[in-house]
Amino acid sequence: MKFKLITPNAPEYVAERYLRWEILAKPYGMPPGSEAQQEEMQSLHLIALDGKKLVGCICFNAEGSHSGRIFAMAVSEEYQGRAFGRKLVQALEEQLILRNICDVYLYTRPEGEEFYARLGYLPAGDGIVQMGVLQKMMKKNLRVDHVLKP
Repeated sequence: MKFKLITPNAPEYVAERYLRWEILAKPYGMPPGSEAQQEEMQSLHLIALDGKKLVGCICFNAEGSHSGRIFAMAVSEEYQGRAFGRKLVQALEEQLILRNICDVYLYTRPEGEEFYARLGYLPAGDGIVQMGVLQKMMKKNLRVDHVLKP
């Protein structure tokens, strides 16, 4: 698997948006376009490619010089359950550490809480409703986690 940072001008962006809709919005009856996030045009977009096939994506929006929000992580159905999501999050975290980002947070649906907890994210704050689903906030300090890793 290869990881690649892209911008919304990249040719892969359309496939990224489609994957996000298919995995994150379509199962909830949301129409195409509902996967769009207001801040995504100025966000980092990391995609996962298996050969030339886009199989995963994750985004990050800076909210200060050392912090921000991870959002819109999606892995295509045929690649789920094979550690692609974990590798995708870890690859993004590595990119964020290189950019001196240390405090990150995300919102996850109930079924994703255990996944993010295994990656070191801790519950924090109140939840929000996105796409009609209550999502919990989880946080992680990348600098502390990075220093503790062997």
